[in-house]
Amino acid sequence: MQFSYFTWMQDKIFDIDILNIVYYIQYVIKPLSKKMHMLEKNRALPARQGNLDPIVYRGMTVNQLTEAYDDYRTIPNLDFLLKENRERAQAVKARLNPIQDLSYGSETIQKLDIYAPQDAKKIPVIISIHGGGWIAGSKSPWAIPAEILLANDIISVSIDYGLAPQYRMEEIITHVRYAIAWVYRNIDQYGGDPKRLYIYGISAGAHLASCALMPSWHKDFDLPQNVIKGLVAMSGIYDLCTLVHASHADSQKALQMTLEESLRDSPLYHLPKLPIPAIIAHGEKEPLILYHLEASHYAQKLHNAGCEVSLIEVPGANHFDMINELTNTEGEVFRAVMKMVRYL
Repeated sequence: MQFSYFTWMQDKIFDIDILNIVYYIQYVIKPLSKKMHMLEKNRALPARQGNLDPIVYRGMTVNQLTEAYDDYRTIPNLDFLLKENRERAQAVKARLNPIQDLSYGSETIQKLDIYAPQDAKKIPVIISIHGGGWIAGSKSPWAIPAEILLANDIISVSIDYGLAPQYRMEEIITHVRYAIAWVYRNIDQYGGDPKRLYIYGISAGAHLASCALMPSWHKDFDLPQNVIKGLVAMSGIYDLCTLVHASHADSQKALQMTLEESLRDSPLYHLPKLPIPAIIAHGEKEPLILYHLEASHYAQKLHNAGCEVSLIEVPGANHFDMINELTNTEGEVFRAVMKMVRYL
């Protein structure tokens, strides 16, 4: 099932209050009722043998949350798929010949790549944030969607950032903000328009990209509050309290986040003060109790904050499938991104 919601008719023929009610019932109450029914069934599952598995957060147990965070382990042929993706990215990078490993900060890990068309002049820019559970991953695979973006006259900037356990979550978020500041001040040298910056992330990268919408950090970097003009967040976690309670998950073992830190660093609790278009996507086959509900909840919160939001469920997609969804030119995510960048 694919759907967009809270995308209002431009001519506003109908009264906005009526539309609010209709959309809320159609795209929030009904989908969540179905999902919560499934969640109740999951709750009834017996705990693992020899393990007291108490409910710890929003009706979910430690084991349920941990299994949802570590769901990537259940993807068939994952090692082969990752290897294939790396080889594909290397081939694309060789063809595109990007500007590589520019420093956006003082630390060795703070590097970025720029994929820009020749003779570009003031074209839009998408800053891409990789996933990997805040403990793994790199900017290299973003060569694959960069090829599609270049074909549509969009500059792609992919970044590396510090990873746990060497870095705490607050430091990781700060790295991304330094990258945004660097792009804003320097991208005009590569044909980009600093007034048309968009941010795109998947998995942990979706969380980090969403942190760019938080208020109150811009002054520290001497940036306008509306420096980011649009968000694309795919398969993300927006309430890090779930991670704190998934105490056996690989990411939490490395990050060792406290509840106080999770509240501070959760986009769900720090919404933008200025309205911004946002695309929130998840895969149909991703864990229900995590990615489906996280996406629905964050989309609703953004809408309540005045943002124009599209919530997209990609049919048949697991967590890994979402990595290359931006390259699916026939898919709803690609069409929504092109509409956002070109017309908003």
